[in-house]
Amino acid sequence: MKLPLHLLAILIIISATACAQNKGGFGEKYPLKLGQTTPYAKASVGNFEGYFLVDFGTTNSTIDTNNFINGKPFATQNTSNQYANFNFLGPWGTVSLYHQNHANINGLNNFKQAGIIGTDFLTTNIYTLDFQNKAIYKSNSTQFYTNKTLDSLGFKAASTIGYYANDYSKLNNDCTANIPTIPVKIGKISATAQIDSGYDDAKYQHSININQAFFNALIDADIYLVENPSANITLSTCVSYYSEAVKAYTLPEGVQFSITSIDGSPIFLTSDVNIFLKQTPPEAQTCGGIGTWKIPAAQLGASFLMDSKKVIFDPFQSKVWFYTK
Repeated sequence: MKLPLHLLAILIIISATACAQNKGGFGEKYPLKLGQTTPYAKASVGNFEGYFLVDFGTTNSTIDTNNFINGKPFATQNTSNQYANFNFLGPWGTVSLYHQNHANINGLNNFKQAGIIGTDFLTTNIYTLDFQNKAIYKSNSTQFYTNKTLDSLGFKAASTIGYYANDYSKLNNDCTANIPTIPVKIGKISATAQIDSGYDDAKYQHSININQAFFNALIDADIYLVENPSANITLSTCVSYYSEAVKAYTLPEGVQFSITSIDGSPIFLTSDVNIFLKQTPPEAQTCGGIGTWKIPAAQLGASFLMDSKKVIFDPFQSKVWFYTK
């Protein structure tokens, strides 16, 4: 049935108005499920659904086909890592996902981890983790809030320039992992810190892994971390038979940790942190990570994100916005 021209015009106006109303927000909203401090979103391969860790601390997405809710998906014929009809907050078609065993993940009481969504996916849109309302938002760069609006809403931005971008040519070099990495301080000593939303630090809230270069810089500034032997741990490495001893510390009295915003002001000014010194053995240097960096570097646990309530990852402007109200 053909509509009269005046009704058709009204429908066009209504449609245009609806589109205009959708601009300038966080984007499409989806449910977010939480581990202890880590964020999960539902993804699917065809009709098979599972919960995937939303991990800004890894660059390669994975799958564990044994941990889906309603059956076991299979790779496409004659492949080992190609999966058709993949949906993560929208359709992606056929994607590459690497097999990894995600059994026995700590803190998952009522669901299993079916995979990891890394920055190979997450750099394609602006994603907002809303821990307070258990939601995750996806937006393209043209329909997102302006910087001015985000400022007025109570967000502060930290720069990830050179470390995290939608365009790989904007990274510092070919060896740079595309992981959001922001400036931080302990006392007056600056370092760069990777944000790792997959680092569940529920046992030791506000966990900060640091490398030897950062530790040495603190000593040079007469900042002596306080040993906490009860929290010392040993980690496996990517090289069989070689482990990494990690010593635990707290901050000395009067010293605080902060994230440095773009305007130079601090975010998360606190002394309530747990620090772990990573000393990667020579045999495991090929594994990479901040333990192998020559500059002062750190890695932040997921509880920092949870405490912010809402965190925006914008790879187009190379910014991470923290809610500060």
